[in-house]
Amino acid sequence: MYGLTAEYLLRIFGLKDGLAFYFMKEDDPEDYTYNLIVGTPGVYLSGYQVERPVSELLFTLMAQRRGINVYHGKKVDFVASEVQGGVKNSKVLVGDAAKGSERPPASMSTSLLVDATGRFRQLASKKSPIKRFEGFNTDAFWAYYDCPKDESKLPFRHYEGCQTNHLCIPEGWFWVIRLLCWEGNPTSKMMDMLTYLLDCAAAGVPSDEIPCTEKLAEMFGLKYKWITSVGIAARNDVKYPEDMSEYGSGEAERKLNYFIRKYPRINELMSNYTVIEDLYGPGTTWFVRKTLTYQSPVVSGPGWLAIGDACGFTNPLFSPGINVGMASSTYAAELTHEALDRAKASGGSNAAEASIRETLAPYNDFLRGLHPSLDTMNRFLYHCFRDPRLGERVGVPWQYYAGASVGFDPVHIQGTFTLDRAQYLKYARNWHSGAQMPAYQEIAGETIRLLAPIPLGDKVPEEVVQSVLAASERIMARSLAENPAKIIRWRGKIFTHDEAMRFDMDKSGRDVFTNQCAECLCWTIRREDWKLCHNCGAERKPEDNKVIWDPPREIMV
Repeated sequence: MYGLTAEYLLRIFGLKDGLAFYFMKEDDPEDYTYNLIVGTPGVYLSGYQVERPVSELLFTLMAQRRGINVYHGKKVDFVASEVQGGVKNSKVLVGDAAKGSERPPASMSTSLLVDATGRFRQLASKKSPIKRFEGFNTDAFWAYYDCPKDESKLPFRHYEGCQTNHLCIPEGWFWVIRLLCWEGNPTSKMMDMLTYLLDCAAAGVPSDEIPCTEKLAEMFGLKYKWITSVGIAARNDVKYPEDMSEYGSGEAERKLNYFIRKYPRINELMSNYTVIEDLYGPGTTWFVRKTLTYQSPVVSGPGWLAIGDACGFTNPLFSPGINVGMASSTYAAELTHEALDRAKASGGSNAAEASIRETLAPYNDFLRGLHPSLDTMNRFLYHCFRDPRLGERVGVPWQYYAGASVGFDPVHIQGTFTLDRAQYLKYARNWHSGAQMPAYQEIAGETIRLLAPIPLGDKVPEEVVQSVLAASERIMARSLAENPAKIIRWRGKIFTHDEAMRFDMDKSGRDVFTNQCAECLCWTIRREDWKLCHNCGAERKPEDNKVIWDPPREIMV
């Protein structure tokens, strides 16, 4: 990706290192459990907490460097466009996005119109109605807050701002995500800075020779600040109080504050944050998105195909929208080359379209099975949130185990974490976040079978909890024994589990890949070739740059 590694990306995005989960009961704020999963060592691969407008602008610039025409301020007229099969048979109308524009739209001839309009499904919605899955759905409510530098007062053990922090309750889960925000800057100046970083990446400029974030902002006349995204993805079968006026003025504010105040430890955490009013313009303080889970039964047809969230979505938990959904765009792009090449050689319009349909058939099959699997995964995890022990010992460990196992390849994991184009396509098509791994499906199915009949709000009986725990241990032992991925450093990656993926309540160690800058308290990765903080430019101590392996390791797995 143009050499866009941590040296460059951590100057515009926040660091993401792993996942932290905290599991709480409604009636006992002190009795909570937790599980922590480390990310990847920064010397191989870093993670990022991405502010979407900046990432979209960056990808736009990268596309333009590849010779792709990107038109700003334009939109497709999905109603007036004529979309039909064959080669160059569709007439797509593209006009100004600005309201009130009187300029006539331009007409473009194309073989495939790609619906990448996300949940709006501008074209896919005209081809088939949306599909919902049986059982509860989920609603999201969120806002943006300031970002406290001092995390010592935050009331959760082992809390780190560089993690994606999940606060799990029976009704759903909160996210608490630290972001580097560039909102309010002129697009032209942001483009200048990003272009500069792309040039640095192309030239392979070392990290310590690149201006830090503070200096970059000065160079290009920009401003930035650290913010925190806080929200909840709650089940839609929650019974709320009839009168919620004490929690705020609108639905999003009321329901977010309702859950915050309902759980004392979460309420204590949020006492350290202040909401930011209208961060992204008027009316952007409180956000709501209802009925998150859906599937598009039809994802391609004569002259068109859908990718990404236009094909379906489940829940932000474990980020399947980007981690799994992006496989659809990669797969579609690869098949498009083959489909159009075959169509051009097939003869008439009908034969060309038949050839395209045949080529895209595997794509349809891939998407047909993807979202039902992800929906089962989501229900499994939500049911595990009903009791803190199930979240800590079953849901989260199984999710990591399945995802790591399905994506396991000793060549890549022991080497550079790098996949070439062909390898990535195979990986992306097969991964599914581990949701189609047989052992995972077995424990997920058993957990859902036992917990789904218990109404939300009722305590899960102890015998049910013990049955799920026993099933988890039994299935895990059997799966791990025959799994090539058993050589992975499970003990170093998962805070509460040993090398055989068994729960160990006395275990306390794990690998450490990050630390905070002593000057600006920004989270950064441990790399011995980085002497300076990427955020403020301060000199780092040598001991702060060394990865801590716990237990010590011989090879990187």
